[in-house]
Amino acid sequence: MDILEFVALSFCNLALLSWIVKRQGVASVEGYCAVFLGIAVLTDNLGLLFDYFFLPGTLLLGEQEFHFRVYPTIVHIIAMVVLIAGLFLGNPKPEPINRDFSAAELGFLGHTGVALLLLGLIFAGLAISLTHAYSATNFFRGLDTFRGGDPGETGGFFYKGADIAVFGMALILPGLRKTGARFLLLLLAMLFVSFFLKANKGGLETPILWAALVLHTYNPRRFWSLVKPRIALACLVIAFVGVGVKLQLLEEEARSWSLESMTDSAFGAMKGRWGDEGLYRGYCQFINLLPQYHYLFEGYHEGLYALTEAWIPRALHQNKKTQPTEGLGFMIHADAHTYRDETPSIELVGSVYADEGFYSLTAYLLIVGFLLGVLRRYTAGRRSALQWHISYLCFALFGGLSAEAGITGIIYTFVLAFGVTGFAHLAVIGLYKHKLHTGAVLTLSEAPSSFSPL
Repeated sequence: MDILEFVALSFCNLALLSWIVKRQGVASVEGYCAVFLGIAVLTDNLGLLFDYFFLPGTLLLGEQEFHFRVYPTIVHIIAMVVLIAGLFLGNPKPEPINRDFSAAELGFLGHTGVALLLLGLIFAGLAISLTHAYSATNFFRGLDTFRGGDPGETGGFFYKGADIAVFGMALILPGLRKTGARFLLLLLAMLFVSFFLKANKGGLETPILWAALVLHTYNPRRFWSLVKPRIALACLVIAFVGVGVKLQLLEEEARSWSLESMTDSAFGAMKGRWGDEGLYRGYCQFINLLPQYHYLFEGYHEGLYALTEAWIPRALHQNKKTQPTEGLGFMIHADAHTYRDETPSIELVGSVYADEGFYSLTAYLLIVGFLLGVLRRYTAGRRSALQWHISYLCFALFGGLSAEAGITGIIYTFVLAFGVTGFAHLAVIGLYKHKLHTGAVLTLSEAPSSFSPL
């Protein structure tokens, strides 16, 4: 009976997530989040069914694993319904984000990308300088400390430089006339920057995904011309190999390199995130244990942290509090391991449910959904200025509504995305103002045919 109940709830959960992606679009803030939520749910559920029928001895709770997921899945379904309601209130009829753009608009897009690339590389250089990560042995370890350990007075702000640079290069791709040497060279540069200037696991999957979404948004014809089985397979292989190699480089104790060691590292990382002992099971464990440890979130800890703490740089707020889930691995990890400085993911729904159960879930997701709907209507509509459209896409790809961090960093990501893209826009306008029509506003629906930043 538990299996049938589990399968029915799983179907409803995945159907809602699929509906959000289909209706809102994968390049929207909520759609991009729903994709990763859907992957986490699908891989967890399929992995659990596979282990139950073929490897039952590997299940931590045996058949109780199905019952273990029932109530958290009900919570997840209710949360998605509330989010959909909020999105509908903010924007009842969302317009498609992707469409064909004129040559003038693609030219503006490319120059904005160049400005973001330069800004991102400057930020990345400052991150390396602040961590003194100059040697091969200290490079990734220093960046990793800067990212999630002890970032010092400035916090991890400059660490986002690699992401800014990769997004900038992605904006250049739609305007290239052919998918030739320049296109390939730019893709390789995106892979290089993301892999070597970030200390997280992997690094090659992000530029591949972002390049695809930016092309799909700003040059759909180019995107569909590249959608081929062999290209998709090559991208998957590159992303998988990148995870294995990166984990080998991040290991504190060096060991001999081999295909077996890299494969084991890659599969281990993927299982910890996408398997039936990954993110979604961690969320389920958190929901099930929350009544016992709810005192840790008294006083609307998650909501207040997102509003008053998360978005302020450490350089301006020396007494900044730690994130609400820091050191709570025992509530989330399958083996209950706990590290004092670790901030494990409780997923989007966990972050809104933690404070006051269904009361905070309903209030937070209605507000967030409504604001995201309004934001999309005015920044990604057909008559929105192109610079606002770029800012919106940047906000989406940077994880404005994060499947892992939830609402914690939504204001921080908003300020960062709109701030850096706004600065890049001003730089482009300043450099090429003599070729812009005085008082003209470049929109997505109508751009002056003579507009060209070059």
